[in-house]
Amino acid sequence: MTTPPDHLFEGAITAAGFASGESVVVGSWARSPLGMCIDVMWRRPDGERILLAPRQEVADYIADLYAFDTVRVVPIEGRLLRDSLRVTAGPLQVSATLAARDWRSWLFALRPRALRRSPRWIAMEDRLARPFVGRVIGGGEGVRAAGIAPGGQQEFYGADDWRALTWASLTVDGEDAGSMARLPADFGVGLSAFPTQPASVRVGTIIRPAPDRG
Repeated sequence: MTTPPDHLFEGAITAAGFASGESVVVGSWARSPLGMCIDVMWRRPDGERILLAPRQEVADYIADLYAFDTVRVVPIEGRLLRDSLRVTAGPLQVSATLAARDWRSWLFALRPRALRRSPRWIAMEDRLARPFVGRVIGGGEGVRAAGIAPGGQQEFYGADDWRALTWASLTVDGEDAGSMARLPADFGVGLSAFPTQPASVRVGTIIRPAPDRG
């Protein structure tokens, strides 16, 4: 049986919760098998998990990987700049400002890129660092760097940088979702929880497809 090649997504994952109970995780991908793209994982106050994707192929890929209650293809515009995020995705408008780099940023950057893109190394880091990494980057006992995604694929997160958010805003159909707040510890989409502290993580995400998927 031929082993399918790994899929590499390079970019950033930016996430925040809000006083209304809404929370969003924005994936901004500069390089991926799907080209440059942005996707938004949106969790409503009642726990509904919604994927907003810019194209059907993006929606199909991510929905096959993670678990959602609703999947929608909507116009998505915006980008992550050096210190800020501005994204419009269907009914949502998301904005955020990133804090300056601190010791945690440099800690992630110390590892050579070759290690940050090595599934074997990432899996070892995950086993060794799991007991305390959530406390280092702002909470979240369910934070994982390696494991099996809900769709059955192996997944590895090689973090390149971590920066807290100093401010974020969200509007839903024009309604303000309130001040920035912590994310729920049980976001409930993928193999890993996002840290509960709002942040932006530059990352190389490696997806190893199941053998029968290609």
